[in-house]
Amino acid sequence: MQNLEELFSWIQDKIPPVFLNNLTRDFEHTEIFCVGGALRDWLLQRKTNHVDLDFVIRGIPLETLIEWLKNRGVVDIVGKTFGVIKFRPQENLSLCIDIALPRTEQSLPHSLGGYRDVTVQFDPNLPMQDDLSRRDFTMNAMAFSLTTKEIIDPFGGQQDLESKTLRAVGNPQDRFQEDLTRILRGLRFTCELDFTIEPQTFNAMQLLVPQLNHLRKTDGVSTYIVPRETIGNELSKAFFANPPQTVHLLQELGVLEELFPSVWRHMQVDAHYLEPVTRSKPSELEHTIILLLRGLTIEEAKTTLTFTGLDTIDKQSPRRLDVEHILWMIQRLQQHLTPQNILVMRASHFEKQFLGARGTQHMNLLEHLGHGTVADAAKKRRTEICKNWNCEEHEPIPSLITGDDVLRLGIPAGARIREILETVRDKQLDGHILTREAAIRFIKQQME
Repeated sequence: MQNLEELFSWIQDKIPPVFLNNLTRDFEHTEIFCVGGALRDWLLQRKTNHVDLDFVIRGIPLETLIEWLKNRGVVDIVGKTFGVIKFRPQENLSLCIDIALPRTEQSLPHSLGGYRDVTVQFDPNLPMQDDLSRRDFTMNAMAFSLTTKEIIDPFGGQQDLESKTLRAVGNPQDRFQEDLTRILRGLRFTCELDFTIEPQTFNAMQLLVPQLNHLRKTDGVSTYIVPRETIGNELSKAFFANPPQTVHLLQELGVLEELFPSVWRHMQVDAHYLEPVTRSKPSELEHTIILLLRGLTIEEAKTTLTFTGLDTIDKQSPRRLDVEHILWMIQRLQQHLTPQNILVMRASHFEKQFLGARGTQHMNLLEHLGHGTVADAAKKRRTEICKNWNCEEHEPIPSLITGDDVLRLGIPAGARIREILETVRDKQLDGHILTREAAIRFIKQQME
């Protein structure tokens, strides 16, 4: 593990010095702890694009702390009952620091495992070890004291980081039953960090996976205990980080059968169905999901994307999925093309499938699925078309005429217009018509 003085300096660089210095000056007996993912990732020497800073502050009542912070920045109390504050210091309003008081959590009577099915008691004088004991995994149950510059690690989180082991804090079944979301969170951590799951933790995850689809009825309305948005967020992060390991864990834990039943049914017929998915590369999320759903009907694929929450990823996220594009690509992959099909395909239809970025992805998917001869035939024809028009393969080829041009030639509006435009486009892409004038002459000839 790295030098703790370096860790202290790293944290100081991330937050305004006045925050640390003034807080400890104004409250003599306060203690500040860095907790959560930032500490874990620093200990792993893991570089991330975004650092979430989470602190626990002991020794100051919540209301007193809120008033002190309000005089030094913007305060957003996101969960007063949880003792959680988001703080943006005046020195850097773009920086958001999560601050909490030490707290304990206890599942509500008859809890079904929902994220908020708990009662929370926050106490400024609660020992830090008690706060850490409520957390999900040992690697997240550590705290670095900015006062003593020591790591508090009551559950062996540092050792588990060194051995690349995911281990639940305390009794694994209790941890997951408290919050079923932790099952998928654990799966995602395992894939992102390339860890292995400790056996008792694995068994508890596997045992409780069927509960991911349990429903809660409130006022006659049924809702999922684990929100689909949460499932989609965790699954997409796992697939984005490590497709092969994600597929393996989905099978081993029984998640595939519970969340992807249509895919699971295909596996019962084709034992090698998932093999192409296991060869997907990190960051190729859309490519991976298309391969995973490629054998499903369009209705099954659409239902699966909704059931797993994969169609709910935030629009600003790099993991956002274009559902319509995925469904379109699945349809294309189910055509069972041959090189001869590529050769005789109408040019305008070929363009829609194999030109531009969408066409490149289509050919990559065909190659991935072992249809190299079809992909090669498509590449050859695309190269010929682009050579005719002296353009790069990713560049669009402008149309020679529009529907208005056809109307001006005296052809009435209707399906005939589309037919003419497609015919001209065919001849343009095949290199038989190269100018606007030639296109108009061709249409006039067809009218004679």
